[in-house]
Amino acid sequence: MLTYEDAVIKLQTSGNITLKDFKDMTYEDLVELLEEIKKWSLFANGKPEKLKKEKDKKKKKKKN
Repeated sequence: MLTYEDAVIKLQTSGNITLKDFKDMTYEDLVELLEEIKKWSLFANGKPEKLKKEKDKKKKKKKN
């Protein structure tokens, strides 16, 4: 099982990730990684060192 953090490290070192890697990730990690790749491509000019290594944990507030 590939985690978000492992995928980011793989992207930073090799510069690529395979479809098999995507298949090995949980849906939550995959969505987070793809969102990070979109931001990275737009705002960081594709520099691998600018990828975030940790996931942003979004807290969902329950409405009472």
